[in-house]
Amino acid sequence: MILTVAIVASALAKLVNQKPPIIRLSDAADYRFSTGSYLISPQFRKQLASKQLPEIEKVIRCYGIDTIEVIGHTDSRPNPGGSNLDSFSQDKNKIVSANVSSGSNADLGLLRAISVENLLRNSLNKKFQNLDFRSYSASSFVSPENYVSSSNVNRDDQQVKRRIEVRFTRSEKATSIPRC
Repeated sequence: MILTVAIVASALAKLVNQKPPIIRLSDAADYRFSTGSYLISPQFRKQLASKQLPEIEKVIRCYGIDTIEVIGHTDSRPNPGGSNLDSFSQDKNKIVSANVSSGSNADLGLLRAISVENLLRNSLNKKFQNLDFRSYSASSFVSPENYVSSSNVNRDDQQVKRRIEVRFTRSEKATSIPRC
């Protein structure tokens, strides 16, 4: 009897600590941005709506998610030009409709993340209230395996490095057992 209770308690503890998946939108899988651009193409939009939104909705329901983090990753090609991103820092909703210039890959990764965030927000707020969204840039520094990239990585390997990651968290202190 004690052994059975211990096994059940152990199984419940594993469920409570189970992490939601990370969804990667890779350049190799038709989630492409034009070089130096943060504008979402019609093909990207269609692919996201048909393939990833149902999966994202399932993760939100299954894990009791209330916060979605969108992280923009770029390749290592230098991004020439000056940035005017700081002029728009107070209202990220205006960024995708404004003529914002990225001065670095960090800027570009953030702008791409914000573009995807806005798309997700517009799609998901119809079904889920009180979702919080956060956008970040990892530039070209973090590999798909979540390691800081080393100098031996091919600088032009767009299909590996250029991606958007969608991560899920719960800001609530309450315990949640996956329901799927």
